[in-house]
Amino acid sequence: MIASSGWPTPATTPCAASSGPAAPSPPSPILRAPEPAQGSQLASPWDIELANGNVYIANAGTHQLAVYHPANDLLAVAAGTGAENLRDGPATHALLAQPSGLALQGNSLYFADSETSAIRRLDLAEGDVETLVGQGLFDFGAEDGPFEGALLQHALGLAIDEDGSILVADSYNGLIRRLDPTSRQATTIDIGACRDAVCLPAAEPAGIAFAGPGRLLLSDTNNHRILEINLKSGTYGRWSK
Repeated sequence: MIASSGWPTPATTPCAASSGPAAPSPPSPILRAPEPAQGSQLASPWDIELANGNVYIANAGTHQLAVYHPANDLLAVAAGTGAENLRDGPATHALLAQPSGLALQGNSLYFADSETSAIRRLDLAEGDVETLVGQGLFDFGAEDGPFEGALLQHALGLAIDEDGSILVADSYNGLIRRLDPTSRQATTIDIGACRDAVCLPAAEPAGIAFAGPGRLLLSDTNNHRILEINLKSGTYGRWSK
């Protein structure tokens, strides 16, 4: 019986005799100093991009960008501390939030920072991270206009079109967005009229590819199909070839 003036005494469990030293803890998947690639860990790598002979990896599970150097077989941090948030500045001090799609243009490695609904840029020459569109972990929407006020919602895939604009698979909005780095304006692409017997709007698109002037391919994830979008004719439909 437990006295009313005190707390219950927790039951005790006999301890098993130690059979030897404790097993070592598994290595942390958070990337820190460069390490041999064969002994390293990635966490939910989402996308890759090649630049200057190296492989850049969106390591979504640790909120970092990684870089693999084939010349010396090392894996290193390209951006992010492993903490989740949105903070720009020197790449090794920047905070990311589930980086997903990657797209390269010159020394600019653009990445979709999904949990902040942001599109950001890693300057490979200067080593800095800059946010183009996006405001924070809990700021999202579907707003066009100047980068400073534009909003996305859990963007995933990226591509670069013929004029250098960034194409975005704006997943939770079910839209394709275009970001113009020169004018710093965000717009929504009108994909036109469907040419299929069954017409469905895009549902959480996750990947996008620029397939030549006026032609896009979109992975329409929740509809289990690949869409071909012809911007010249103003039509879209299932990709069949």
